[in-house]
Amino acid sequence: MKIMRLLFGIVTFPLVCWSVNAQQVMPDGSTRPTIAVVLAGGGAKGAAHIGVLQALEEMHIPVDIVTGTSMGSYVGGLYALGMSAEEIEETVQNIDWNSGYHDRVGRSERRVRDKEYDDRYQLHTDLGLRWLEVKMPKGVVQGQNMLQILRQSTGNLPPFDSFDELPVHYRAVATDIVNLKPVVMGDGEIVDAMMASMSVPGALPPYQYKGMLLVDGGVTDNMPVELARSMGADVIIAVDISTDYQTEDQLKTFLNVGNQLSNYLVRRSTQAQSDLLTPNDVLLHPAVGKMSTTDFSQMPEAYDKGYQAAVEQKPQLQKYSISSDNYKSYQLDKVAKRKQFKRGSELEIKQVHVENNSHYHENVLLSRLGIEPGKQYTSEEIELKIRDLYALDRFERVSYSYKDNKDGTTDLNIQVNEKEWGPNYVDFRFFMEDNFKSSSKYSIGLTSNFTDIGSLGAELRSNVEIGTDKLFGLELYVPFTYNQNYFISAVSTYSDEKSNFFIPDANNPTQDSEGSTQLTDTENSLPIDYKKWIGDLSIGYQPTLWQEVRLGIRYTNGNTSLTGLPSFGNSDYTRQGAYVRYRLDTLDDFSFPSKGYYADIEYLYSSDKYDGESSEIASEISTNFMIAKSYQKHSLVGRFEYSVVDTESEGVPIDPMELGGFLHLSGIPRDSLLGRNKAYTSLVYRYKWFENDFGLFQSPVYLGASLEYGGVWTNSDSNWNSDSMYVAGSAFTGVDSPIGPIILAYGQTEQGFNSAYLIIGSTF
Repeated sequence: MKIMRLLFGIVTFPLVCWSVNAQQVMPDGSTRPTIAVVLAGGGAKGAAHIGVLQALEEMHIPVDIVTGTSMGSYVGGLYALGMSAEEIEETVQNIDWNSGYHDRVGRSERRVRDKEYDDRYQLHTDLGLRWLEVKMPKGVVQGQNMLQILRQSTGNLPPFDSFDELPVHYRAVATDIVNLKPVVMGDGEIVDAMMASMSVPGALPPYQYKGMLLVDGGVTDNMPVELARSMGADVIIAVDISTDYQTEDQLKTFLNVGNQLSNYLVRRSTQAQSDLLTPNDVLLHPAVGKMSTTDFSQMPEAYDKGYQAAVEQKPQLQKYSISSDNYKSYQLDKVAKRKQFKRGSELEIKQVHVENNSHYHENVLLSRLGIEPGKQYTSEEIELKIRDLYALDRFERVSYSYKDNKDGTTDLNIQVNEKEWGPNYVDFRFFMEDNFKSSSKYSIGLTSNFTDIGSLGAELRSNVEIGTDKLFGLELYVPFTYNQNYFISAVSTYSDEKSNFFIPDANNPTQDSEGSTQLTDTENSLPIDYKKWIGDLSIGYQPTLWQEVRLGIRYTNGNTSLTGLPSFGNSDYTRQGAYVRYRLDTLDDFSFPSKGYYADIEYLYSSDKYDGESSEIASEISTNFMIAKSYQKHSLVGRFEYSVVDTESEGVPIDPMELGGFLHLSGIPRDSLLGRNKAYTSLVYRYKWFENDFGLFQSPVYLGASLEYGGVWTNSDSNWNSDSMYVAGSAFTGVDSPIGPIILAYGQTEQGFNSAYLIIGSTF
């Protein structure tokens, strides 16, 4: 142990050799000891540190040095910057800490084409794929949002030559994961020091710092007492927020056992530093041992526990208190130093430099960022632009820093790191639906996205699905401008879908003279195979990430036959045509939306041919609109669909409109009504019953009900046919789980048709 401490001293000496004076001279000429506060790591329990600092301020105890590990480095860093305990408490309480462990940009901010795949292939593993090798990221999240939290709460400051320039001298401790040694950080960007010290292995990847890979300092030096002493501290006030050991009864799973061992290593490090305290020092033990390190909702309670622990030690702490006048001078000195800081929002950017560690052309990155030299940007504006680039979801981390040119100007340096485990990625799909009557479907699949094709961002995506329905597809996406606003898309898809052909009741014909369709048509069916190959070539314009316009040509070659009896009911058809399509999508979730809009409008003009017969001209327009609004735990979702087909013949077209299934005329089987035209509208109410926030992921539970009205008809009149329109409704419960939506529902239409549904995954 003595040898380790000697090595630690040698490593830290260059960073701490500029220590504060052994005795501090006060304005009245008297002296006082140099006081250091040492803050241990402990995750959410670190709010106890703020309570301790609040008590010290009330006792008029000055702090000259602060050292910390993990959350202790964060709270200590804010205090070193000159913030009061009250300011720190307000800052910490306003932070959504759980968001720091969610890097994935919200659905509403992502590209339209990415949303289509994300909704269908809902198991977002983001595994890397290189030839026959599958790679995984080094952390559950990569720290993008956590860095944003740290930047914004510290004021987005440029780097410091030394943290001794701060109102309170400051050091943070992390662990070199390669050499397994403590690393003291005493200069540069304070955000880097905090992030490295807080990078919990597994949850966050090792943080790059001066050529080292750093993780949370808890195992090697969780309460850096020796470091504070080497910086010149006469008196140390150390705050230990260790977690209690679990009892034998609590060690039920391998996770409990692993946590116990991890806790032992951290507490052993803490105890080693506690042994270095002298009788003049004060060791505080806030009663937070039973609190979780990841339950940030307990931070107010932890704050109170910290304050209480300091107050209980007031007799011992009080001897380090100074007079009101001297303490006021101490505070004014801190304020004066704090005012000298130049925050990011106060800096005019002379140049923008991109450290491009990706295959993308630098102009693609600069175009997406849209940061103009010669302008000032607020922290919120810069963060939004960084987020716009990160929303492409092809980067491990996008961060930035300011560089003082020493001539009154500042450069903005942006670091863009492509995902280390890329450049090809795999996500998965699982889908199952059963109505407990006539039909059930299941599907498993994967999508592979190959991104390293060109510097402008071209990508090749392959999709494979097996189950009751099968799908094999390729899409080549090629943007041809730096801003990626214009692109070409080539798609080839083969599908084999098992469905039911619903047979009209002989006593109640399906099509009357007006072409209306009856609910009784859904009672009798034959299994049928729909096989088709689709080739699609389009040119597109994407003015924003959430909307696009496409103009293209499409060729379809299809076949239908009775399942198991291919010689019966066999029919071939082809369709070739041109189309224009507009899509806008800002929904935050497609299955359980709480806010946003959706619009999908397509016009197709085609030449259709059945079984080698003469072709006929068809024109088709399809529209689908959705809007979602929420208030607290209540959400309303409105939907309207309207589609019409105009052909030379009066029969059902090649690709008929379909209706039926949960939230698509609930109460009858999926896609059981077929016709030339379709109209459908619904209003869905949903209540968030449970939040189920587990930190790294959320899994809310919903209760809901719907009111629906719609139908299909086959006459040439595109106006609504009231005889084919039916009222339906449903009641359901659903879970937005890590494997996708899980829904149990009951639906009923007028005339008493009803059905139950169990759905796992996306229904499209």
